Amino acid sequence: MTSRFFLENSQEFLSGNKISKKNNPDVFHHLKDVLRVKDKDLVELVAGQSAYLVRVNEISAMEVFFNRLDKLSKDPEIPVKTTIVVPLLKSDHLDWLIQKATELGVFKIILTNFSYSVVKDIKIEKKLQRYEKIVKGAAEQSHRLLVPEIIYEKKFIEQAGLSDHQIGIVAWEESAKAGEKSNLFKMIRLAKLDSKFNEIVAVFGPEGGISKKEIKKLESSGFITAGLGPRILRAETAPLYLLSSVSLLIELS
Repeated sequence: MTSRFFLENSQEFLSGNKISKKNNPDVFHHLKDVLRVKDKDLVELVAGQSAYLVRVNEISAMEVFFNRLDKLSKDPEIPVKTTIVVPLLKSDHLDWLIQKATELGVFKIILTNFSYSVVKDIKIEKKLQRYEKIVKGAAEQSHRLLVPEIIYEKKFIEQAGLSDHQIGIVAWEESAKAGEKSNLFKMIRLAKLDSKFNEIVAVFGPEGGISKKEIKKLESSGFITAGLGPRILRAETAPLYLLSSVSLLIELS
């Protein structure tokens, strides 16, 4: 399979079929120094939200030139955008979560605080830079057309609200314990069948769960509580269950 790269600066490729060390340093470095591409090697470049199959034509100390072969028509993005709202977790757990969520098609990742959160937002801005690199690498690996946005919203719960085009879901352990089985299916199917909706916003709590006060605030803002089956899922596993369900019910049924 050919490697895919998101260009930091699309214009020089779109207008001149090249990338430079100055304008696309990460991609240039990866092609020249990591993959060590040669003339006639094939790669895929994403410019804007379009992917192109290209053949390496010439490599210099500062530029890589290509022959543009084809604009790829395959769209791997889930038709309904899915945003996940997740707690801060231990670094390795969160690294893994955002990588796999990206591979499964997440549109946006919002990190936030909960009453029962254990991990604090220490040096979060610096950590976000690393998370962005993980997301970009996962998007390239899974041959996506967009790099999901990842942001930190400290008071997401307090300020929660949904637009007319969003469906809100809260994965709540107590719903599963009470035997609730249908809300997740209903909400995802609604997103598929009603063109009014173009985004699912799903909230997942930390290891200690979501407090009843937070549940009430989210419900008053239009979110629906839903169980994720009879098993108790880890904080980093539950979002992947939902993303897989969205893919199955929207893309494969």
